[in-house]
Amino acid sequence: MDSKTRFPLAGALLILIGTVHTALGVVLFLADDQDAELTFWFTEFGVLAIGFGIAMITLERALGYLPGPVLLALGTATVFGLAFMPLSGFLTVLLPLGIGAFGWWRARNERVAA
Repeated sequence: MDSKTRFPLAGALLILIGTVHTALGVVLFLADDQDAELTFWFTEFGVLAIGFGIAMITLERALGYLPGPVLLALGTATVFGLAFMPLSGFLTVLLPLGIGAFGWWRARNERVAA
């Protein structure tokens, strides 16, 4: 694939966050330190973050930026998560969200200037 970005940073960061989330969920499950339902949802959101990160990498490579609706979906999930759990891993998602928004804004300005 002929990538339009040097490195799809937003998607890669989301995959990293999802991988750490999933690994920690498995460790917590094996340690039997938390309730099984909590461990399941913790691990499930890690797996979903990995999948969403892979999709974001594909879009970043194909377009050179993340489209607004993708950023809106990630932002909505992040705000929803932060509303219920302010001091949580949702704070880490602000980094790929910010990087993606900056790339979208930069690409938008380039299109307007052209």
